[in-house]
Amino acid sequence: MRRAFSACLVVALVLLPLFVQGKVGGGDVEYKPKGAGHVLFQHEYHVNLKGAKCNNCHYKPFSMSGGGSYKMDMKMLTKGDFCGLCHDGKKAFDLKSPRNCKRCHRE
Repeated sequence: MRRAFSACLVVALVLLPLFVQGKVGGGDVEYKPKGAGHVLFQHEYHVNLKGAKCNNCHYKPFSMSGGGSYKMDMKMLTKGDFCGLCHDGKKAFDLKSPRNCKRCHRE
């Protein structure tokens, strides 16, 4: 009886992190650029569905402290800064193509 309990306890301790593991990320982050539709960055989409790792973006090009105000524009992004680090047409869709604007910018 004691052996069965010990075995169950070990299994539970091994499997528990798999069931308790919460969502990764700080939730959605909204950017409101001047002259363009807002951009909603979704941590869950990038991490859980696309397999991005936290250290792909944190601490460079983005800090981990939520609510950071970043001065970025499309010129910076298309040169490979901020989101353009991955959205280069190789790792992820290209930010330079006008047909991709609506993939990020919402009305």
